[in-house]
Amino acid sequence: MELRSDSDGLLVQRPVPTLIPEQVDQFTATSIEARVTRSFDPLWAQNALVRGTAREALAIDIGGDKLISARYGTHDGKLRPNDVEVRQNEGGRGYVKHLEELAGRARRDKLKVGISFAGLTEGTKLMAAPNLPVLFCDLRDRYGLDFANLFPSVVVANDAEAGIMAASVEVIKRHRAARHVIYVINGSGLGGAVLTDSTIFACEPGHIKADPKLNPFKTNKPCGLLGRTHVCLEGVAASKAGIEATWLQQRGEPSSGRQIAARYLLGEKDPDALRLYDNSARVTAHAVAGLAKAFRIRLDRACFVAHGGIFQVPGYGERVLSILDAAGSSPLGALFTSHFSTNACLDGAAIAAVLKDVTVCARIPSGETVEAF
Repeated sequence: MELRSDSDGLLVQRPVPTLIPEQVDQFTATSIEARVTRSFDPLWAQNALVRGTAREALAIDIGGDKLISARYGTHDGKLRPNDVEVRQNEGGRGYVKHLEELAGRARRDKLKVGISFAGLTEGTKLMAAPNLPVLFCDLRDRYGLDFANLFPSVVVANDAEAGIMAASVEVIKRHRAARHVIYVINGSGLGGAVLTDSTIFACEPGHIKADPKLNPFKTNKPCGLLGRTHVCLEGVAASKAGIEATWLQQRGEPSSGRQIAARYLLGEKDPDALRLYDNSARVTAHAVAGLAKAFRIRLDRACFVAHGGIFQVPGYGERVLSILDAAGSSPLGALFTSHFSTNACLDGAAIAAVLKDVTVCARIPSGETVEAF
């Protein structure tokens, strides 16, 4: 295992909770919106980078709380970012104007563009963005929700899909025996992706209905994805959509995840903060086990990659692993994206832009054959 962070024992010394079988059983290819996005061989991708066959690209990561862009070039066998820019506005206000500026640069310099988006995507189109309502409306009104109407040459990926491309290239360096990669994002929302049989599946694990046992604060915020009204796992466990929103509901005062984490470090002096992070870690463990179940993956043959600011909270990563271990579901390997990248989603967007995909047929868990691109 490589998933480690400093801890004073606030989480890891607490009694280890169990996984709830009924919650894990809710994870199916249908419930997590599993969709084949592309064929991807991380060993081939790494070899292409080492050989220098990759070209320059403009990468854009549109997350739930900020937009980051960078121009990537290949150096010493790795794609490295330059000219990094960050924009941050509530709900994505003003993002379209900045994207138009970036599109102009891409046309001028004849750059391919890779976009990582924290929402439901299909091809180059945006399908849903519950955490970015302003951007969603602006893109709908001006570009029909299709990034291809804005950028001259663009590849779009869900943020988990983009992140798993960068992560899997790193995994093969550390865990050659790993046959699968399970990638979980816990940040603004709770997302994930799976790489198995050289095929990437984008998933929406955070939007499954939360078992009442995983909603101790009785959060009542509706899911919102595609009109869903139930309380979902994201709404009780994600750093922003879950912990920050629940804190506001309980305390009546807005606080950032960083501020709430500071309260958590007070331990029993602020038990609500401690319980929020403990419950969130339990939900994240369910997401890992549930994704493995949905794809019929043995976790002892898989590498779990954790992405998102919440994994920097002391003890959080160890807590997730201890819950999985107690359930007999320990992964072969585990690591933070922060151990090898400053922004795995941005790196993945760059990889998607510079490496040509191969069209293959892949099999989703239900047995239905679909085309990957």
